[in-house]
Amino acid sequence: MRDLTPDERQEMRWQLRTIAIGWAQRLEEPELDARRRADHEPSQPERMRTHLARMTVGEQMRGLLADLVSASAEEAVQYGAGYPELGAAVGASRQAARKRWANLPIAKRRAAEWQQPPGGMGWAAEVTLKYPGPGGGA
Repeated sequence: MRDLTPDERQEMRWQLRTIAIGWAQRLEEPELDARRRADHEPSQPERMRTHLARMTVGEQMRGLLADLVSASAEEAVQYGAGYPELGAAVGASRQAARKRWANLPIAKRRAAEWQQPPGGMGWAAEVTLKYPGPGGGA
């Protein structure tokens, strides 16, 4: 997947701003909406409350987006993604992804998929270590 272009980021920013403003207006006190409809210039306290309401909505959106990212990570793992892929998806390293989603069953699933080489234990079980004898020879 590609990164957003600067214009796309700006468009997404405006769309998120519009959503936040809409939800902030929806959640503000009803009497503020009634005063706004009266065609008057909002007072400083009203403007402050408006911006604080947008901040509240923005923080709630941040939490919801974090939940969405985590749920998507869990689903991606179900379809075969590992820490390298999860990290790449969010612009982070494999190690950062492992730390962020330590609760995901990636390691267990990947270990179950690993194939042992022919012979069972692999080359390590077949190697005999020989140490030099008393004269330096083998």
